[in-house]
Amino acid sequence: MTGSDDSAMDAMLSAMLAPPARAGDRAFAARVDRAIDAEAAYARARARFWTSFAFEALAVMALLAGLWLLSGTPLLAPLAGPAQWGLAPPLLLILLLWFGGTQRLRGV
Repeated sequence: MTGSDDSAMDAMLSAMLAPPARAGDRAFAARVDRAIDAEAAYARARARFWTSFAFEALAVMALLAGLWLLSGTPLLAPLAGPAQWGLAPPLLLILLLWFGGTQRLRGV
């Protein structure tokens, strides 16, 4: 680069980095601060929601695994056997509705 190109670049950078000629807009700064706070609160709520979702999904899977293991016992085999469904579908429906309802009530 030549000297004139450097001085033009320096002048442009000086103009861009110079302090503003007028006072700052306090209302705009307050709106930006509120927007940043709202976005941070939303991010925290989303993190809480997904954490809760993961733990409740894990709990539902554990309940389903427990039902599956218990269905192998002679006492409960007629309720969940392959030939007859018995109470398994209504119980699973209640479990899934409970899970969906708790997640819906939390919202994000």
